[in-house]
Amino acid sequence: MRDITYKDITWHDGVNSTEKQLLDLKEKYGFHELDVEDCLSIHERPKVEEYDDYLFLVIHVPYINGKSGRIQKEEVNIFVGQKFIVTLHKDNLSQIDDLSKKIRKSDDVLKENFEHGTGFFLYELMHSFFYGIFPLVDTISRDLRTIEDRLFESEEQIDLLREILNLKRNIITLRSILLPQRTVIAMLEHKNKKFVSEELALYFDDILDAIERQWSLLETAKELSEALQDTHESWLSHKTNSVVKVLTLFSVTMLPLTFLTGLYGMNVSLPFASETNVFIGIVVMMLGILMSMLAYFYKKHWL
Repeated sequence: MRDITYKDITWHDGVNSTEKQLLDLKEKYGFHELDVEDCLSIHERPKVEEYDDYLFLVIHVPYINGKSGRIQKEEVNIFVGQKFIVTLHKDNLSQIDDLSKKIRKSDDVLKENFEHGTGFFLYELMHSFFYGIFPLVDTISRDLRTIEDRLFESEEQIDLLREILNLKRNIITLRSILLPQRTVIAMLEHKNKKFVSEELALYFDDILDAIERQWSLLETAKELSEALQDTHESWLSHKTNSVVKVLTLFSVTMLPLTFLTGLYGMNVSLPFASETNVFIGIVVMMLGILMSMLAYFYKKHWL
């Protein structure tokens, strides 16, 4: 547990907390046993639950896995009372680490975050979580523009479908994370005002507006990714048709030529087979057939 105290307000931050540590917090602050069970379970749904002495929140914070490039989520369980705030999560979160470092380095930042109560510090946490999503959305938009440029400006598109599908997966994942949390933030405005005061409603409205902007940007990104996938598949289909067309023309033009060479290659007596100039005649005939077929294909706009 990492504790930060300002006057009578304490922030407990626990990373991968044990069951014993959670039970100690339960005894100290009177948490409901079901909330402790939620903290021990994996991937609870985002929610807000109100009790007489505290609020319990489950928040999902998205981040990009550096190895796979996939967007994943980290669950954060938050208890908010009048004199305490507890944040519990499995892994280190950059948003919490950055905020903790700022608070520890400066007494002014410490005072700024805790002087107005735990409700204001909860807003600061929510602000760092949800405004931190904008870089993820910007990364998705930038990758889509890069794929769009490669799709329309390059002659060869290698593995673009895989890249498009990976982006679509990230868009779907991020949308699935944001969707339930729009309701969670909206609910905070209507909870017990001794935890979230009337003055803070405007601040949480600002976070909700940020989520709505991110949702709108992701909606546009979703439509663009689908359009790029359709365009890429159309390009692949056109390229495949062009290859099949060339191969078909090659096969059709070779068919009569193969017939003539095979016919005069048989070990039987054929007309003019004994003539000395029959080879030249066959070659001229083959060239004539080939040129006639190519001219016909050109006239039909098949070439």
